[in-house]
Amino acid sequence: MSLRIKRFLQSRYPQHSQVLGRIATVPTLRRRDMPLPEAVVRVVTGQMLSSKAAQSIYERVRLRTADLGLPGAWQLDFESLRACGLSGSKARTICEFGKHVGADPGALDHWYALSAVELAAQIGSYKGMGAWTASIVALFYVGHEDVFPHADGSIQRALRCLEGKRRLKKLRIDPALAAPYRSYLAMYLWRGLDAGVGLG
Repeated sequence: MSLRIKRFLQSRYPQHSQVLGRIATVPTLRRRDMPLPEAVVRVVTGQMLSSKAAQSIYERVRLRTADLGLPGAWQLDFESLRACGLSGSKARTICEFGKHVGADPGALDHWYALSAVELAAQIGSYKGMGAWTASIVALFYVGHEDVFPHADGSIQRALRCLEGKRRLKKLRIDPALAAPYRSYLAMYLWRGLDAGVGLG
């Protein structure tokens, strides 16, 4: 399945077929075991941060949650979140989100049945969460196969590398052509950028 999707993307972007071929094949996307309220906290923590910085802060959040015996990090108070290294705005976002969700880790399980558009609307209804947060939750935690995180800085950098500084039309990547597998296109762009495979 995953190799078939890769070949599909190569057929949709023949001008970049060789580059895509050199990138390790992306496995089939699946939902993660992490409760969705916890996933939201992790994604909000990572907003506008490098992966390394986000992981470091989230690890402190996880340990603080365990120390307090809470069901999940979305139940942490503002002071605890700030002490873990989150900005005031992110801490407020998580606190407000936690009030709506409550203490049940399965409170958002209905999200798995939503379309990507419906899920984005649900997530966007929370203050401090926008298109980027919705796309990352949908792709990495719910397992939607047709989501493209246009707002992601790394995705935009990968596109610039492939299309050239002048964004040449003949090299243009229209994410719509990857439907119904736009999530995989995003994954290949991220992987290629990390590996430096023709992406700078």
